[in-house]
Amino acid sequence: MNAKYVLLTLAACGAMAFPRMFSGSCSAATETASLDGAWEFRLDGGEWRGVRVPHDWSIESVPTQGAPTGKEWGFYKGGKGEYRRTFDIAEADLAKHLELAFDGVFRFAEVYVNGELVGKGTRYGYTGFRLSLDGKVKTGKNDLLVKVDNSALPGCRWYMGSGIYRSVRLEKRDYPYVKPLSVDVRTKLDGEVKISWTVVMTKDGPAHDVSGTWKIENPVLWTPETPKLYEKDIGGEKVRFGFRTVEWSAEKGFVLNGKPVEMHGACVHHDHGPLGAASEWEFERRKALQLKRAGFNAVRTSHNPVSEAFLDACDEIGLLVMDDMFDGRQRKKTNGDYCEVFDEDWQKDLDWIVRRDRVHPSVVMWSVGNEVLERNEPFAAETTKKMHEFIDKLDGTRPITQALCLWGEKWEDQDAMAANLDIVGYNYLENLTESDHERLPNRVIVYTETFPADVAMVWGRVVKHPYVIGEFVWTGIDYLGETGIGRNFYTDKEPHGEHWEGHVPQFPWHGAYCGDIDLAGTRKPVSHYRETLWNEGAKTYLAVREPDGWKGKIATSKWSVWPTYDHWTFAGWEGKKVTAEVYTRRPKVELYLNGKLVGSKDVSAETAWKAEFELDYAPGELKAVGIAADGTKEESVLRTAGEPKEVRLSEETIGRYTYVTAEVVDANGTVCPYADRDVDFGEKAVATCSGDLSDNVVAQSRVRRTWMGRALGILRR
Repeated sequence: MNAKYVLLTLAACGAMAFPRMFSGSCSAATETASLDGAWEFRLDGGEWRGVRVPHDWSIESVPTQGAPTGKEWGFYKGGKGEYRRTFDIAEADLAKHLELAFDGVFRFAEVYVNGELVGKGTRYGYTGFRLSLDGKVKTGKNDLLVKVDNSALPGCRWYMGSGIYRSVRLEKRDYPYVKPLSVDVRTKLDGEVKISWTVVMTKDGPAHDVSGTWKIENPVLWTPETPKLYEKDIGGEKVRFGFRTVEWSAEKGFVLNGKPVEMHGACVHHDHGPLGAASEWEFERRKALQLKRAGFNAVRTSHNPVSEAFLDACDEIGLLVMDDMFDGRQRKKTNGDYCEVFDEDWQKDLDWIVRRDRVHPSVVMWSVGNEVLERNEPFAAETTKKMHEFIDKLDGTRPITQALCLWGEKWEDQDAMAANLDIVGYNYLENLTESDHERLPNRVIVYTETFPADVAMVWGRVVKHPYVIGEFVWTGIDYLGETGIGRNFYTDKEPHGEHWEGHVPQFPWHGAYCGDIDLAGTRKPVSHYRETLWNEGAKTYLAVREPDGWKGKIATSKWSVWPTYDHWTFAGWEGKKVTAEVYTRRPKVELYLNGKLVGSKDVSAETAWKAEFELDYAPGELKAVGIAADGTKEESVLRTAGEPKEVRLSEETIGRYTYVTAEVVDANGTVCPYADRDVDFGEKAVATCSGDLSDNVVAQSRVRRTWMGRALGILRR
C-alpha cells in the first residue's frame, strides 16, 4: 500500500516567531498591516472612486451581448484598471525587512511605490506574489499604485474577474525572521510533530534551515466528521494543526487514518456568484458551509489554486480538498490563456501553490492538469512526470492526480501519462472503469468530473469498486461563465443544443446551471438525492418533475437534469400526468394526494434509494411517508401555493456579512414558485441575485426579482 503522511496546518505560516527551544531558532516579531479596505480605483482611465479591496471590477458591469469576454466569462467586462492608496512607514521600520504581499491579482499587475516600479504580479493571476520594499520607501506616507491589465480576453474558459481580488498586506519583519512559505510540518499519529523552516539572519540575506520536534499526547485525528485542530503558542504566535494520514491502493481505495473513505465530492469554481471573484474570508466560508451542509465531504478546486481563506474553512469544518492547479498547460484553450507562459512559469507557480497549501490537513491530493489538449503527445506525459517530481521535493506526503478525458482519441495512448500519476482522474469516463481495471489492476481511479444526471450510476460504481475512491460532480454550485452549461430547453421556443454550439443563443444567460446548489443558495432536488445515496441518515425528500408540455416541450443537455422542483404548483395541468420522486433510506414509501393513498413502493440499494410515482395532478397536498423497518414514519410534504401574501425573510450572519433569503409565500407560508416579485434589500446590500442565470440586472442592485419564489441579498453589517 502507498502511504504518505500529512503535515500540519499553520495559521500564520509565513509570520511566526519560534522559541529558542528549537536548535538554531532566533526569529523575531513580525508586524502585519492589512492593506485591504479603502482604496481609490479607476477603470480604463476614467474617474477615480473609492472601493474596498478585495475588489472585482468585472462583476460591477452588466453582461452585454458582444462583450470580448464572451460566453466563457458570461459577457462581463474586462479592461485595464488602476488602484491607489497610501501607507505609513516609521523611522524604526527602515531597519526591518519590508514586503508587500498580494494574495491574488487578475492580471498582469505592475506595482509602483512613490512612482517607482517595484515589481510585477504573476502572469497566472491565481497565484500570489511578494515584493520587497527594502530601500524603496521613506518615513511617513508612501504612495502605492497598482496597475492591472485584464484586457487579453477571454484568457480563461470561465469567469475570472478583474482586479485586486484577494487580500493585500504590508509585512514588517525584524531580523532574523522566518522566510515566508518556508515552513513545513510533519506529524505522526503518536503525536510527534516536526517543523522545519528557513531563517533569514540579516539584511545581507544569509539564511539557514532550522528544524525541531515536540510531542502531543493522545492526539485526536483530523477527519471530515471530526476536524480537530490544535492550537499551540510558539513565541507569541498561535499555531493551528491537525493530525491525519493518507494512504491509497487499488485493494483498499483511499484510506484516511487507517480507515477507507469514499470521496463524495464537488467541483467548484472560484467565483461567489453576485460577489464575483472578490475573496473576503466570509465569502469563502459561506461556500465551504454550503457544500458541507449539502452532504459533500470533498471538494475539487477546479481548476486553479483557491484562496487560503477557503482552505482554512475546509480545515475547520472538515472538507477533503483536491488541490487543482491548472486547467490547460501547453496547448491553448482560449485566447490569452496560461499556455502562453506555461513553460516559463509553471515551476514558480507550482512552488508557490505547494509551499502555501502543504500545511493544510484538508488538502489530501494535488491535481496537475485538467483535460489538457496535448494529452496524447509524449511530451505531455513527460511534463506530468516533471511536475510530480517537483511536487514530491516540496511535499511528498500526498498523492498526485490529473483529470484525463477522451474526445475521440485512442484511450490507451494516455496510459503513459497515467503511469506518472498516483491516482488517475477520469472525466466522464465511468464506462471504462471495469475494462481498465482488468488490464491495469493496480490503477487507482477517481472520477474527477461526472454528469449530475448520472448520480445513481456513479454512486453504484464507487460503492462496488474499492479501486474507485470517489467522485467530484460537475458542479457543486452554479457559477459565472461557461454560459449555458446545465440548461434545459423548450424545443418549441428555442433551438436545442449544447453550450459550445454556435447556433445556440447564450445571451442573456451569464452562467452555468449545472450545480447542486443555485446562486441564491437553494439546494436543488438532485442535491437531496445525492445526499440520500451517500448518507444513511438523510431525511426522506419529495420532489416533482415538471410535466413535459406544461410550459413547452422539454429537452435536456449534457450537464442538466430533468427540471425537478420542491413544489406542487402546476396551474392548468389538472387531471394530467405528473411524476413524483421520493428519495429515502427508509425501506418502504407511501405517497398520498389530499389524504388518499396513491401507492406504495419498496426502496433499497437496488432501486438506488428512489421511488417514482405517476399520478394525475390535482391541487392540494402531496405527501410522501418513509416507513422504517421498526414502523417509525418520516414525512415530506408539498402543498399547492395560493395567492402571494408576503415576503418571508431568513438570514445567516458570517463575520461582517449577512445573507438574507427572501421567499414569496402565501397565507399558509407555502412558497409561491411562479409569483415572482421585486424585493428591495436596502441600502446595506452589497450584492443580490436569484437562481435565474438570465437575469441581467447588475449584481450590486439592491432590488432583485425573485425566481422560483426566492432571491438572495448579501448585506454588509
